[in-house]
Amino acid sequence: ALAWFFFFRRRFPIGGLRQHMRSWYVLGLVLVMANLGEVFVSPPAAHLRLPPAPTLVAQLVFAALVVGPTEELLFRGLVQTSLNASISARLAFRGWSVAVGTIVAAVLFGLFHLVNLTYQSFATTAQQVATSVVIGLVFGLLYDRTRNLVGASLAHSLADLSGTTLPLLAYALAHA
Repeated sequence: ALAWFFFFRRRFPIGGLRQHMRSWYVLGLVLVMANLGEVFVSPPAAHLRLPPAPTLVAQLVFAALVVGPTEELLFRGLVQTSLNASISARLAFRGWSVAVGTIVAAVLFGLFHLVNLTYQSFATTAQQVATSVVIGLVFGLLYDRTRNLVGASLAHSLADLSGTTLPLLAYALAHA
């Protein structure tokens, strides 16, 4: 995405911390609440193998600061923006109009999570793919309206971090 941006001079809106952030904050809080609800509905396993503390902290920092922003640069910034510039078709449903490129980018975002089959079960990965398509569509629609990739990156980071740390905290509290 960065090569596309810098070397090929293809631009996509990035936004900033002062531009259309309220909806991203709300979405971030909704995702944290959804992750919290998931912990209550499906608590962590009784026998969880945790890596050493320094490795765990590094993984959490990586998930929060690298994964979310990178996925947003790629899927919202590059893929969605390029598809929407190339495909002018839109789908309308009950007064809502959605660019076809946004839908395709959301599906690609979900399918990208198939890479997690390398370390988790098919059922867990299939659920994650389906959830990622829906979240990708919500992020895509919000990005289309706000043109703020910074907000998307922050909300994604918050969702990834809370989705990882809340189950770990629940496990630590249950087995302390």
